[in-house]
Amino acid sequence: MKIERRRFKLASRRDVGFTLLEAIASFAIFGVSFGALLAGLSWNVSSIKFARETVRATQIMEEKLDTMRLYSWDQITTPGFITNQFYAPFSPASALWGSNAPGITYTGSITIATAPLTESYQTNIMQVTIDLYWPSSPAVRHTQMNTFVSKYGLQGYIY
Repeated sequence: MKIERRRFKLASRRDVGFTLLEAIASFAIFGVSFGALLAGLSWNVSSIKFARETVRATQIMEEKLDTMRLYSWDQITTPGFITNQFYAPFSPASALWGSNAPGITYTGSITIATAPLTESYQTNIMQVTIDLYWPSSPAVRHTQMNTFVSKYGLQGYIY
């Protein structure tokens, strides 16, 4: 019986490790992937911020319009009873700032005008329009909401 010994040839220095070209290519792939991840996270944060601001704007306008619907007809038609401008602060709490988060201020204007109707009851209906503006980087955003208030509307039943 004959036992053979196999000799293993040690790898030369050229066969071990990565080449410079392979290392550069892997860093380039990693860099592009990491950049795409950061861009996606940035877009996600900005879209959530925009949605939060828009929802708050809608809440402010709904509150003002619901209040307007409950005023009496004399209060609505009396000049100066309802202020034309209002301000509503918004300071959402955040994980970084806590309750001291820097907020924004919504600036609103209320316009009361005759309703754009041609029916005979046109004089008994007023159109209320609320315009709301707020600073949101990189621009100032705007939204608007309308409602009608009737002389013989809800205010006569609730109060």
